[in-house]
Amino acid sequence: MHDHECLRRLRAHAQALAGGAREASAEAVVRRVFAIQAQDATAADLGIRVRGRDITAQAIRTAYEKERSIVRNWYMRGTPAGRAGAVPPDPPRSTHRHPLPRPTAHR
Repeated sequence: MHDHECLRRLRAHAQALAGGAREASAEAVVRRVFAIQAQDATAADLGIRVRGRDITAQAIRTAYEKERSIVRNWYMRGTPAGRAGAVPPDPPRSTHRHPLPRPTAHR
């Protein structure tokens, strides 16, 4: 069994936040972690930059607007407030086959 510190390091590495794991492009970052979740678009862009190697704000804009290699959207997550996010334009089919259950009101 892994101890908590080991698990923390493994998770940080998987998320490209530690261990020298840095991606070269905005698209590579988003594909590595599947999606960047944030409170707003600026925070989503910062989430990409922190996981990248010398990724500029302009490079992220280019990925969204010209290359269209990543997509910005507003995703609901079962609460009144959704979350801004960046995902690949062609998410894995598994996300379409396994939707989350819809929340229901408790009476």
